[in-house]
Amino acid sequence: MKYLIDSANRKEIEEVMAYGIEGITANTTMYRKNNIGVQAFVKEWAKREPAFLSGEVIGTYEEMLQQAKQLVAIDPAIVIKINFSKDGLRLANTLHKQGVTIAMTLLFTVTQAAAAIQAGCKYLFFFIGRNEEQGSDGMEAITELQKMIDARGYRVYVVAASIKNLFQLEQIARNHIAYAAIPYALYIRSLQHPLTESGAKTFVLDYQENEYNR
Repeated sequence: MKYLIDSANRKEIEEVMAYGIEGITANTTMYRKNNIGVQAFVKEWAKREPAFLSGEVIGTYEEMLQQAKQLVAIDPAIVIKINFSKDGLRLANTLHKQGVTIAMTLLFTVTQAAAAIQAGCKYLFFFIGRNEEQGSDGMEAITELQKMIDARGYRVYVVAASIKNLFQLEQIARNHIAYAAIPYALYIRSLQHPLTESGAKTFVLDYQENEYNR
């Protein structure tokens, strides 16, 4: 499993890229929170040539098509991120035929994901936490989606999204999900463990007190 940093905050993105994360994704709420427009966001990070960079489009089919064209003009390698809807499926189908890479987001069921696959989407942002908040088993659903993709040999990638805790993150990795769109705070927490910290202190102390290191 590979991580995509789910953030539009420059400092957060810069930090985790230094740790090896090569993918960047964000949504319109994050753009607004960090006082940046989607085109400016894409222009800024496309210069770094990340392995994955998404830009989200919003509106009617015609509005989203125009926005997508503008983003592709900025970065031909951009992944156009589309909210799931009938217009979204139509746009995905259109852009796919033009050779544009598509990610569909706000997916909550396997049937929605199947429609996105048929429309030509390469990345499927499947929401776990929000699903479970509504009483559904988000982890079971994403696991079944991955099984279906593996069985059919589809050339698409599941991106676990709306990850709320470390347990969910661990289960995603165990179930062979390709990507996790991970918030900065959760990523930092995932690096920490009390046994790692106590072990490191012991090793430092032993190194410092070892007379053969002097």
